[in-house]
Amino acid sequence: MRILAVDDDETILDLLAESLRVSGHGSMTKASSGRKALDIIANATEPFDCVLLDIQMPGIDGITLCATIRSIPAYARSPILMLTAMSQRDYIERAFQAGATDYITKPFDFLELGTRLSVARRLVEEQCLVAESKATIEGLKRTIKTAPRLKLPDPVEISGLERMIGYIAFENFVLSLGRGKMFTSSVTAFQLQEVNTLFERSRPTDFVARLGLVAEALSGATAADAAILSYRGNGTFLMLSQGRTAQTPEELEETVNAQLPDLTDQGMVLRLAAGQRHSLGAFTRYGAIQAVHRAVVSAGDAAGLKRAEKALNTPSTVRRLFHRSSVEPDRNPYEAMLRDVLTEEVAYLRH
Repeated sequence: MRILAVDDDETILDLLAESLRVSGHGSMTKASSGRKALDIIANATEPFDCVLLDIQMPGIDGITLCATIRSIPAYARSPILMLTAMSQRDYIERAFQAGATDYITKPFDFLELGTRLSVARRLVEEQCLVAESKATIEGLKRTIKTAPRLKLPDPVEISGLERMIGYIAFENFVLSLGRGKMFTSSVTAFQLQEVNTLFERSRPTDFVARLGLVAEALSGATAADAAILSYRGNGTFLMLSQGRTAQTPEELEETVNAQLPDLTDQGMVLRLAAGQRHSLGAFTRYGAIQAVHRAVVSAGDAAGLKRAEKALNTPSTVRRLFHRSSVEPDRNPYEAMLRDVLTEEVAYLRH
């Protein structure tokens, strides 16, 4: 894996290079400033697989550099890990909003560093989205337009909206919250009603466009709370609120649905069902991730309730008979990947 590391501290760069050499994570190219990093990227014969960025640098800071790199087509999905010694959570939040995939704190815990880089390497290997040339990129674009292979569970990344981030970045942001922040933060999930029918009757490009309409309406409705938003796949949108919120989930559901087009004449429904708000307050970071999963289940229950009410046309009866689903959502791919990598690293240390 080819890695570009950007930090104005030469000691940190040397430390990273030695750590990567020992752990066998590939070659590393150094850049002591944001400007030099952009020059290296511009002159590289092929894109780097992973980028490590210090947040606080003179000139172009790491957050601005992250957004700039993310805007380059060849780096649209490349793992970008932020390096920070700062405890202020607003910097980390801004980094995720700029397109960061994950973050690592200084001084480095080498086991954690190796684990996160292993996850980044697996993302690169599985996604296979690094193009080797401009011609390859154009070829991929044509392929996507003519024969898209979108699947309903895909966590489509919806770009161009403030506070809307990818799902992996969303979970990493949840994990980045300190205990105090967790206890004042909450997550709410919104489920597209009859999403299977919507997906089956829409062309892939139309389905993605409709997801964009929902995301845009949700972004506008949550602007006052500055909530972090993400699309998880399977028609599920997530909202992370920090502190008190101006609207209840039901009010947000009503506001968003009022802005969405009516597709009933096409035999489709484009409406959200809001789940219950779940506090992230937990003694462990993975406890907070479980709160996210509970929010997803709650939104699925809400969508199922509305579907049952519509079918039976007896809302009060359905509400009395409707019970919470006992089926937990599938284990999140990132969490599973992280646990697998941790197991590998522990095994390596024992030998």
